[in-house]
Amino acid sequence: MQSRASVLTAYRSCAKFIEKTRDIYPAMIYTNVSFVGSTALADELMLLGPRYANGVIVTQVVPAVDSYASTVLKYKTALAKYFPGVLPDYVSLEGYVAGSLLLEGLKRAGRQLDTEKLVEALETVRDFDMGLGAPISFGPTEHQGSHKVWGTQLNDYGRYQAIDLE
Repeated sequence: MQSRASVLTAYRSCAKFIEKTRDIYPAMIYTNVSFVGSTALADELMLLGPRYANGVIVTQVVPAVDSYASTVLKYKTALAKYFPGVLPDYVSLEGYVAGSLLLEGLKRAGRQLDTEKLVEALETVRDFDMGLGAPISFGPTEHQGSHKVWGTQLNDYGRYQAIDLE
């Protein structure tokens, strides 16, 4: 029987937890959510060595940064244009998606913008296809635009590979 551990914390303490438990529980499956800071976690684990990184799962609220989803491709183009030399990662991709959704809300709110109009405009977003592979919907009682979760798993090289969570 495999052991499982879910830890919701920042990258450094997660890496320390994995370092302290990997030898004791070699079959343990380590999981975390995107809040951890995926790139920082991978970097921290690779400093310890590939065996600490390999197999660590991080769930994401955006598709894999190496996917061909149209929003990911637009994000990479914008990143290369405005921040040359900066590598794509999940944190900045999440920011790009959030910014794109804010822009959609601003367009819908119109010229006489105030907080209430922006909230009302965002709450009209239904089944919005922004090229993620999952529709975005908001409403007066629904402020989480997507319930889709994408899985990623670190390999021996500290790179995330998409995995199927279903």
